[in-house]
Amino acid sequence: MEENRRMNILVLGNSGAGKSTLIEAIAGKEVPIGIGEGKTQSISVYESEIWPLTLIDTKGFEFNFLQQMKTVSQVKKFTKEQIKAEDGRGIDVVWYCIEGTTRRTFAHNIDLMNRAIRGWKGIPVFAVITKSYSEPDEVENIEAVKAAFYKEKGINFKSVIPVVAKEYRINDEVAVPVKGLADLCAQTLQCAEEAQQISVDNQSRLVLEQKRFSAEKTVVGATMAAAAVGAVPIPFPDSFILVPLETGLAKSLLKIYDIDFSGDLVTAIVGSAAITTVARAALNALKAVPNVAGSAINAVVAGFFVFALGESVIALSEEICKGRLNKEKIDEVVAFVEEKIGSNAVLAAAIKVLGTNPEKWKGKKAKQILIETLKAVKEVATKNNSGELKP
Repeated sequence: MEENRRMNILVLGNSGAGKSTLIEAIAGKEVPIGIGEGKTQSISVYESEIWPLTLIDTKGFEFNFLQQMKTVSQVKKFTKEQIKAEDGRGIDVVWYCIEGTTRRTFAHNIDLMNRAIRGWKGIPVFAVITKSYSEPDEVENIEAVKAAFYKEKGINFKSVIPVVAKEYRINDEVAVPVKGLADLCAQTLQCAEEAQQISVDNQSRLVLEQKRFSAEKTVVGATMAAAAVGAVPIPFPDSFILVPLETGLAKSLLKIYDIDFSGDLVTAIVGSAAITTVARAALNALKAVPNVAGSAINAVVAGFFVFALGESVIALSEEICKGRLNKEKIDEVVAFVEEKIGSNAVLAAAIKVLGTNPEKWKGKKAKQILIETLKAVKEVATKNNSGELKP
């Protein structure tokens, strides 16, 4: 971990689980603490005066469903803001607090935690058993917590650490002393380098996801424009009618990804031999679909081909951003785009959708056919879970 860098700890758990008491003990300063269901109503940040840790306190998971969703939404929003932060601040570790005196582990609430931090993939998670006053119960609680966490997939679960954050007096003569705090902090700091790398990876991933969202909006707009151009009575695979639109799309996408590019690069992408080959094959396949007028066929092929081209340039841009492709090596760039266009299943899926129920398209205009087909194709991609279409 970078010298003098503080680790940022997101503290989650049920209301009344002792999160605020734990934070007060670690931070070495007073934190507003409630009674019973808890008092924390929003996210608060505390820097420890003892450890190189910044503790982020959250509203507890209530039993009310609406309150649970509100807390999940609040944490999601906060973690996304941290991922985007330019000052390098992020979430390094989660402490999930479970009250030891309840002798129960709420698997549902662990699921809520997982949903809340899902945008922060791979973040180390420590289960903290608070108010761990009874040694016999402690052993049972540790096993129960481990079992609950192991049932949840996708959590980078580290360990279970029982703590007593504040001395608990049983009577005038007997008290349970503070314990487990140093162990919790020490184990957390031991995974600092791993946590920092995960944080960097998450920030890079979300930046690309945001760019992809903007890029896909641009591609959809270009798809509709291509359909309008393709509807003219000219067999577009044999003409340059779509070149200006394709060129503009490629330039727009590269700009979204902040990639400096030359005119030669864009010309090479748009002028790829794969464009004519794929478009002509799709056009010939669609001609066999009954009840679709020739102008509509042209429009649908034009639209879906530009859609496929856009998706390919998005994939290219992300590879360049990740350092896997050198934009200066134009031959390699063109080969990548050609491979992506050639293997893209968008057109194949569109043709399959159109041919499945040909009566549905009778009398419909090109734009309507394109929109309905695009929606159906996206549903196919969603069902594949990966988000990618398969031939």
